[in-house]
Amino acid sequence: MDHPAKVNLNVRSLILDYALAAAIVALLPIPEVGLLKAIALLILNILLVIGIARLWRFHRGGDFLGRVGVLFGLAGSILMAAFAWLCVVALSVMTNFPSLMVLAAGVTAFFYFWGVGQTVHYFYLSKVLKSSAHTLSAGDSDYEA
Repeated sequence: MDHPAKVNLNVRSLILDYALAAAIVALLPIPEVGLLKAIALLILNILLVIGIARLWRFHRGGDFLGRVGVLFGLAGSILMAAFAWLCVVALSVMTNFPSLMVLAAGVTAFFYFWGVGQTVHYFYLSKVLKSSAHTLSAGDSDYEA
């Protein structure tokens, strides 16, 4: 397996790519295709989790507490997306610019995917050897992208 610093950079860019793709799918201005958007977002979500697992080479993640942490992370992702939607609504009301609500779906999808990706990433990162984690924080110049 690659050095954890390299995998960390690759996973973070993968999460960002999927979060931006989810925002783009959620913002598609095609009427009457809400179900297709939901199915596309579900497929993107599954592909994100599989992509992160593939980058970690399906390395066995944490123990029981790690799995419980994933459940709390998923709940936190849902709450984060809900608060992002609420912020867009509040901004739309405060600025008296109702057409700003068009962005709410994209912002919500971005934050949800970002949270899910980070949750799954830290689940796999929790089992990295302590010596590898020490070099991860040491900032070795050999492993920068």
